[in-house]
Amino acid sequence: MSQSPLPVGTPQVTPRSRRLLIVQTCLYCLLVTTGAVYLFAQLFSVPGFWLPATRLLLATTFVALAFVENSLRCEGVEPQEPAPAAETTTEAPRTSRFLPPGLQAWLQYFHQHLATTLITTLLATVFAIANIADAQSLDQTSAPPLALTGIFILLCFTLLLIERMLSFKVIRGWQYQEQHTELVRAILSIFLLLTTAFLITTLSPTTALWFIKLGSLIVLLIAMEYLLRAAMAIMLPLPAESEPRFLTRSLFTALYQWPLQPVLLLLGAFHQRFGVDLRQIQAFRLIGKKLLPVTCGIAVLGWLLSGLTEVDLYQRGIYERFGRPVAVLPPGLHIGFPWPFGRVIPVENGAVHELQLSDNSEMKQPLAQPDIAEGPAPQSSWRLWDNSHATDQSQVIASTAMNSQNFQMVNTDIRVIWRVGLNDQDAFNSKYQTEDLPLLVRSVARQVLMTQFASKQLDQLLDEQRVTLAATLSQEIQQRLTRLDTGVELLFIRIEAIHPPAGAADAYHSVQAAQIAGNALIAREKGYAATVSNEAQRKARTGFDTAEAAAAENLSRAKAAATNFSAEEQAWQLAGEAFITERRYQILSQALAHTPLLILDNHLQGENEPVLDLRQYPALADSTAPQKARTK
Repeated sequence: MSQSPLPVGTPQVTPRSRRLLIVQTCLYCLLVTTGAVYLFAQLFSVPGFWLPATRLLLATTFVALAFVENSLRCEGVEPQEPAPAAETTTEAPRTSRFLPPGLQAWLQYFHQHLATTLITTLLATVFAIANIADAQSLDQTSAPPLALTGIFILLCFTLLLIERMLSFKVIRGWQYQEQHTELVRAILSIFLLLTTAFLITTLSPTTALWFIKLGSLIVLLIAMEYLLRAAMAIMLPLPAESEPRFLTRSLFTALYQWPLQPVLLLLGAFHQRFGVDLRQIQAFRLIGKKLLPVTCGIAVLGWLLSGLTEVDLYQRGIYERFGRPVAVLPPGLHIGFPWPFGRVIPVENGAVHELQLSDNSEMKQPLAQPDIAEGPAPQSSWRLWDNSHATDQSQVIASTAMNSQNFQMVNTDIRVIWRVGLNDQDAFNSKYQTEDLPLLVRSVARQVLMTQFASKQLDQLLDEQRVTLAATLSQEIQQRLTRLDTGVELLFIRIEAIHPPAGAADAYHSVQAAQIAGNALIAREKGYAATVSNEAQRKARTGFDTAEAAAAENLSRAKAAATNFSAEEQAWQLAGEAFITERRYQILSQALAHTPLLILDNHLQGENEPVLDLRQYPALADSTAPQKARTK
């Protein structure tokens, strides 16, 4: 960077330069107008095509400004500073005190020839990238007014006239005429895409948006090439001549010509840059001539091969011929018409889906150690009523309070297991009758749940068998899906949990505990009452049985006495006084059998009178026992 500052000559304004200045003024006016519209749409969030269209116009305007500014510098027209020359000469020594001459010359060159190109191409790149990355969608109500579309049609016609004039009339001494023609063609293609997008917005908003993004991609490629050339010029040494470099050449815009010969174009650029003419080599010349036919042949072959479709093993395919479904193809390789005359839409082939009826999906947390069969159950299977679960859904059910109708909330976790039917008609219905199968199945299932739970109370839901309830829900949901021709086969309904909300679980537990305690107390009192009643019945039955037994014994005893009396009466009548005597002796023998007696016979006579011995004698058993002899 030791070169001296570039000499500055007096600019000469030619008719060609005047036209470029007019174009530059028009571009600045377009930039101001489009920028104001873009700021208004950005600040007030105007929906529709305004933001994408203004971004594309701003990016195109910045690229055209970079090209025109560079052309003006190459034509010798430089923007004049308002400060006088004397002031510049006085300020130059002060600046040279701090900066070396080489760096000062480089900064002056950067300010005059590179700064504008870098800034404008960078802004164009930013707007083009923002337009491509924008995910906003258009609708049919956001169509532009017809007046605006007509203005763009006039602009396209004007650009076409300019391009024809530049193409058929060769201007002597203008070495950059070809670059101007190429840029006009590129801008014409961008405006054609934008005008086409305006025209088809009411028919296909998505296609119109893709046209705008395609135009943004063209601007992005041109701006990136200009930016890369300007960045490479920063690293090159300063030119010795006064004429600046033409930085806004573009290989992409050079492709806007017919016939397309990209290889010859690259070889020409290589010869102009390095002085080596590779076009004289027969191989390169042949490649340049045959590249387009070979490329077109490969493209046609690839287009024909688009009719060859492979259907995976876990899928089926609906074959559409000219947009009309004609058959369901099994897994395998199939041949049909190429795109877009024929295409195959994949359909599930027996894939089973589990759908949660709640809006919140279950959070999957990474486990440090996988669950095993012998280990504790995972937390996802915990169904404690006092904990909130992400998969719970609130339902309104019937209730009674103070003998009046009411309602209450209940949390449910119900899963729907479904799949697309296996027959061909189900495959057709799943693709052409519905747009979002999971959303439709969830909506129908929620309607059935609302209908079923609205007539049942909490105790009925908790006491009812889940298998029966799941079968009822599955039958009604399948009937509704069949009436809607969705092609969905409902396998079964899985009821994970039905319980009160987590906030009311404690209160419900208290009510249940009080009810259980009351039922237990009632059962205990009933048991005590039954015990007392049974004991009284037992005692009454025992007394009754005892009385009956005593009466039976007395009756039997009386009958035995009557029989004895009758027998003795007969014996007395037969034996007379002898029977009475014998009976008297028998009674005395029985009465005196176990009575110790002392008999005194009054018939004894003599001197010895009867004496009563009142001494105590041992029992007869002891007196009769043998006694041991005692020795002294």
